[in-house]
Amino acid sequence: MEGQTKKIERNKKLDILLKLLAFIYVVVTIMFYISVIKLNLLPGIYISIFTVAEIFFTLAMVIGLVKNHKTPKLNLTCLVIILLLCGTYIFVTRYTLATGDFLDNVFQEIAQTEEYYVIVKKDSQYEKIEDIKNQDVYLFQMPDDTKKDLQNKITVNLKNQSNLTDLGKNLVNNKIKAIFISSVQYDILEEEIKNFKNDTKILYTAKHEIKKVAETEEKDSGYTIKNGVFNVYISGIDTSGSISNVARSDANILTTINTNTHEVLLTSIPRDYYVTLHSYGAKDKLTHSGTYGVNETVKTVEDLLSIDINYYVRVNFTTVIKLVDTLGGIDVQSDYSFTTHNDEETRYYTFKKGSNHINGEEALAFSRERNSFADGDNQRVKNQQKVIEAIIKKVLNSNTLLTKYTNILDSLKGSFQTNIKQDEISELVKGQLTDMSSWTIKNNSLTGTGANNTTYSMGSQLLYTMVPNSTSVTEAKQKIKDIIEK
Repeated sequence: MEGQTKKIERNKKLDILLKLLAFIYVVVTIMFYISVIKLNLLPGIYISIFTVAEIFFTLAMVIGLVKNHKTPKLNLTCLVIILLLCGTYIFVTRYTLATGDFLDNVFQEIAQTEEYYVIVKKDSQYEKIEDIKNQDVYLFQMPDDTKKDLQNKITVNLKNQSNLTDLGKNLVNNKIKAIFISSVQYDILEEEIKNFKNDTKILYTAKHEIKKVAETEEKDSGYTIKNGVFNVYISGIDTSGSISNVARSDANILTTINTNTHEVLLTSIPRDYYVTLHSYGAKDKLTHSGTYGVNETVKTVEDLLSIDINYYVRVNFTTVIKLVDTLGGIDVQSDYSFTTHNDEETRYYTFKKGSNHINGEEALAFSRERNSFADGDNQRVKNQQKVIEAIIKKVLNSNTLLTKYTNILDSLKGSFQTNIKQDEISELVKGQLTDMSSWTIKNNSLTGTGANNTTYSMGSQLLYTMVPNSTSVTEAKQKIKDIIEK
């Protein structure tokens, strides 16, 4: 009798445990279901099937677990399935929540900002901004609101100079005492004048938001994600740190996408392409257009190729380094054996002809090098395309997605900016999941001839530029048209 009582108590405890497990399973399933639906990436038909399947399967598992069966094996089977499903649901929920968090951050509008510095010689007697009161301060192409900011801070005599490099040289050679320049100009002077940053110091920093002189918006042409045919401009800026900082557009790739034919065309444009800035009507290198904001670059390329660009994606050096390192490196195919040199860090990177397994720093160096090639910028844009393709292949590898997905998203946070709306991305993903067709990726590069010219951003100084090859531009327009009008 006592044994039977203990057996009944054990059965009661077992029943309570199984009911508790069933409750936990239902809670985990609901959390999983909500996270998937909230992500808004599944087509309507998939959601319907998913919802019905979850309801019926959950009910079946719960009943199979808690109901007293003549064959305990059925309870045990349901228990094993539920434990496996709970683990799977928790794992997937973690992925969907990470994706949702990433998308929320990416699609927040980030104002583009620029820093401006008052610079003096490092060995000068000036230690703070007040020390240059009533002094002459020289500048080059400074916005009026930034001038006012400095003059509100301290009384100085602002004087314009027509050449940025001369401005820096005159400071280093003690011909002038102080200059007022942007952070981008500061980086340029470091390239043009040896040890410029080491020989100078910053007395004062002002930060200003870049005005949107030419907003990208949906055009009457109808080239939008919703319509299945659109252009996305990828701008790789030559800086690390915050993506909000304006900078030169070092990598310039127009991505033309047709979701109806599942074709993608990557059109690379050399950074030194000699183009007319949209808002200023003056000739300059394409790379310099980025210093006036990404919208200026977009509008300038629209003028060059006679197209509409509704969307842009902006990444910086931090993006490339973090992403490639998170992926555990990538494999790129090099057309040549060469050694490159990073002037800022005095590091050399050597690549062999053929396949190279490279890390983040090496991927960046591989993408930026041009001096090692007879074809200069033309080869550089080809190498940039090779890096992009290698990243895409590594990211789409099933093993990579399974083991490093959340790390990949974390690596992109804060170094990735776009004006594509979240619901448009959802529309694109849903379309792909519905169709599941493979994509054809095509590459094209604009070409030109090297020449020395003056530029709007640098004044009277002669700089290396690439004069566009008119045939190359015409052919690029036609290839883009061929993708769009299919």
